[in-house]
Amino acid sequence: MKKATLFAALVLSTAAFSQKIKISEIHISSGNGSLGTQDGTLSDFAKLAPNSAILGMDLSQLTPYSYMYSNGFGLYSGSNSTSLQLGLQCAKMPKITFRVGLTHVNNYGLLSAHGSFYESAPYDTLTSSQTGEQTFIDSSHTKSYDMNYSNKQIRLDGAMIFRMFPEKRWSLHAGLGASIGMSYRANTYINYWENSSVNYDYQGSGYYGSGTGMNESFKNKNSLAASLYIPLGVDFCIGKKREFWMPFHLYAETRASLNINSINGIGTTFSPGMSSALGLRVKL
Repeated sequence: MKKATLFAALVLSTAAFSQKIKISEIHISSGNGSLGTQDGTLSDFAKLAPNSAILGMDLSQLTPYSYMYSNGFGLYSGSNSTSLQLGLQCAKMPKITFRVGLTHVNNYGLLSAHGSFYESAPYDTLTSSQTGEQTFIDSSHTKSYDMNYSNKQIRLDGAMIFRMFPEKRWSLHAGLGASIGMSYRANTYINYWENSSVNYDYQGSGYYGSGTGMNESFKNKNSLAASLYIPLGVDFCIGKKREFWMPFHLYAETRASLNINSINGIGTTFSPGMSSALGLRVKL
């Protein structure tokens, strides 16, 4: 009897809830930006890759430097994302759209470290038999390393969206959102390169060079990640006269965010970020 009563109450509450909230939109979007890119240290990567042969070398000569990852479109970023979300409308708050769904994130620069070393020294001197002019030939030696911790993430993503001029063809929106999820395919990549070269052309324009390199990869444990963000966007309705196109909207959105990333062995980091997205919104 108690089970039947509980089941009936659950059904009635679900029905009441469904009457107050309805699915009004479908969102598909893709974007890129920074969701917590951090500069790491050699000691950080020693924890992520304790069996690394490269980290066992003497790298004290190499000077660390920062590096920004390019997304291939002239913009610099550390991640890209794809989202599938539903727009929910609540009868008691008709001016607010609740956007809820899943976001897949690909972080390719979550934690990175880079270093380089360069030295040049006289190698030989060439003297012209006709003019007596001397040409100095130099030799150079470079070393460099690149270390990167990357992962992929599946996140639950939700936001409250407020629209301005929703009846117009062009509209604006703003809101507040949050996402949380778990990483998978967490990996550490370590690359080392060493190169030596000597100028051999009399004019000093040619050189002979040789180099060696090492590449390593390590699997890491999965971890949690989360973000709080503020979406700001502009929306364009594709159709105003033809009924078929009226439900379709294109939008562009920027998101300032506070990112929380947990990396096993390193700890939890808090960092600001900025990302952008292009999306399709379909009204139901």
